[in-house]
Amino acid sequence: TSAITTVPVTVVNPVVLVTSPVNRIVCVGGSTSYSVTATGGPITYQWQVSVDVGLTYNNISGATAATLNLTGITQSMNGNRYRCVLNAAPCVGATTSAAATLTVNALPTVTISSPDLLITPGQTTTITATSSPAAATANSWTWTLDGSSISGTTNTQVVGVDGFGSYQARVTDINGCVNTSNTLVIGAEASDRLWIYPNPSEGAFQVRLYYSGPVTEKRVVSIFKSNGQLVGSKEFTLDNVVSPYLRMDFDLSSLGAGTYVVKVHNTFTNKIVSGLVVIQR
Repeated sequence: TSAITTVPVTVVNPVVLVTSPVNRIVCVGGSTSYSVTATGGPITYQWQVSVDVGLTYNNISGATAATLNLTGITQSMNGNRYRCVLNAAPCVGATTSAAATLTVNALPTVTISSPDLLITPGQTTTITATSSPAAATANSWTWTLDGSSISGTTNTQVVGVDGFGSYQARVTDINGCVNTSNTLVIGAEASDRLWIYPNPSEGAFQVRLYYSGPVTEKRVVSIFKSNGQLVGSKEFTLDNVVSPYLRMDFDLSSLGAGTYVVKVHNTFTNKIVSGLVVIQR
């Protein structure tokens, strides 16, 4: 009697397709995936793509898993169809899944504009954003000022003298795609006027005077009674970092009602600009 010989037998079951890939809708630059599930095998997978509405299909290099991952999707991929060919050799014949279509939505075109790009104290300008396709909702907007997030979820921003800088808007459109607008710079309109407000005041007020830069300027702001008595003084240094209309705050709440003289003295050039503020109770 001979020795026992063991003969290994590999059993391969025919492929039975359970699920085919489904259509996907993606934004330009996005990513998505297609998957198939099947029983039987061991199974080998080969994904194919058609760029001619399903007339012909070509193998996708390296796409040999049950899931096909697509990244960095471009507009040119819109309408592509994807299917998977499954084999369980040596079983005869291949099983091909149904094809799924990729729809690629373009990113929205976002534009912001304002009727006035240069403003003075007390003045405001409204930045309005538009999107094509339209925004998903009225509150689908976000805003940045000089690269940092600011409040606001609608398509407008009201900007005053303390809001100088570079604005951008970002929107999510009706297709779920996101894009950012152009950059809009709101700046200062040059003026030699001295702003003192609120005026009349109950005591607290602010003083603003245009600074043209880029030479550093040192200002001494002095407050006098009508009889010439000095009641307050502050010194401010202006350079290319501060606002062209630097806010200079004063509070005369401890003093009596009356008319006071505000004098702004540039200690470098000796230029003096003055105005009046009325304190009332």
